[in-house]
Amino acid sequence: MLALAALVALTSARTQSADDIMRAAAARLASAQAVEAQFTVNGGDGPVQGSIVLSGPRFAMSTPLLDVWYDGTTQWTMLHSTSEVSITEPTAEELMESNPFAILRNYGTLYHARRLSDVSGRRRVELTPVRPTDAEIERAIILVDAEDWPAAAEIHFRGNRVISATIDRIGATTARPASTFRFDPARHPATEIIDLR
Repeated sequence: MLALAALVALTSARTQSADDIMRAAAARLASAQAVEAQFTVNGGDGPVQGSIVLSGPRFAMSTPLLDVWYDGTTQWTMLHSTSEVSITEPTAEELMESNPFAILRNYGTLYHARRLSDVSGRRRVELTPVRPTDAEIERAIILVDAEDWPAAAEIHFRGNRVISATIDRIGATTARPASTFRFDPARHPATEIIDLR
C-alpha cells in the first residue's frame, strides 16, 4: 500500500506541467506573511552572498555590494561603493533584474513556460519571453524543490550576460512592518539621493 502511494506521488510529480510548477512556487511564496531567504549569486561580481525578505510584491535585499528596498511601487537601490541611493519606479521587467523572486509573480503575462528534465529531485522550468524584442531577459531556468520553494535560477540577459542564483536557505516568517521595505535616510545619513522617477 505504501509503495502504491509513493508511486502515485512520483507519477503526479512527473506529470506536473511547467505552469503547474510555477503556480505552486508562486502560491508558496504568497501564502506566507513574509519569506526570508539566504542566497548566493554568481555573475559579474560573483560569488556574492546575500539575504532577502519578501512580503507580497515588496522586498528588502542586502548584499555586500548593494541594498535594495521595494515597497510595491518605489525602489531604492543603495550602492555601497559610492554611497549613492537611486530611486525608481520599476516596471515588472526591471523588477526581475533586481529581485529574482519577482519572476514567479510576473511570469504568466511575460513568459512562456516549458518543463525541462528534473535535476537532483528539483523540477526545472525554462521561461522565454512572450515578446522577445522587448525583453532584457532572453531566458530563465527556474528550479523548484519538492516543497514548492524556489531553489535556484539561471537568468540569461541580452548581451550574453548570465546570472545564476542558488537559494541556500528559505522559509516562511512573521509579517514585517512596512518600513522594512523602504529606504530610511536617517539610518544612512551620508548617502547621496538620485531620484530617477
